[in-house]
Amino acid sequence: MPDFDQLADIYWRLGGMQSPSQLHGYLVGLLSAGGELASDAWLEQAAHYIDAVEAPDREDSRALVALYEATHQRLSAGEMELQLLLPDDAAEVSQRIDSIAQWCEGYIAGFARQGKVVQRQQGQQQYSADVSETLSDIAAISQVGLSNDDEDPVRREQDIFEISEYLRLAAITVYLECNQEIIADGVRPANTDTAKASISPAGLFGKKSKKLH
Repeated sequence: MPDFDQLADIYWRLGGMQSPSQLHGYLVGLLSAGGELASDAWLEQAAHYIDAVEAPDREDSRALVALYEATHQRLSAGEMELQLLLPDDAAEVSQRIDSIAQWCEGYIAGFARQGKVVQRQQGQQQYSADVSETLSDIAAISQVGLSNDDEDPVRREQDIFEISEYLRLAAITVYLECNQEIIADGVRPANTDTAKASISPAGLFGKKSKKLH
């Protein structure tokens, strides 16, 4: 799994202006909605989404394919191993919060793109109330930012952790629900719903009105 800095270097070389987190969110959203891409198709989509001014070279392509394969494996394994591609704790807080928001933007874009593909192939899809609510939550989290009164570093770190963990578990839950063959094979984690429910989106957004918003 390429790390954030490795993907950031690729963005710099290709002339992309977004955060690598946004591309990872896009990929997770696409996979969650049932997307399965060959390497060439993924590279084409990734370059387009990055808005690259030049095509990825061989080394960059290997890293982007590794991102796809590792993300797909971690989602489909059903072992709750998915991690969001975000800057590490040493990065500026504003960058970390912005990257969370951009991850969410990417997720919604990827889910919507693949949703249109599925709709063309299978007709209009009806998602469960849980999936619809989760998508609304992710769209809302994409609007978070750092307010001027964010001065408590401990509380701020807790906010970042809770939001990231909610998004991680939410993405796994949506993937498993929208890819029914995974559930049929019996790999759905027994504690996914419980863990996700322990982090209330309403509580997170309530704090965001005072802290992150």
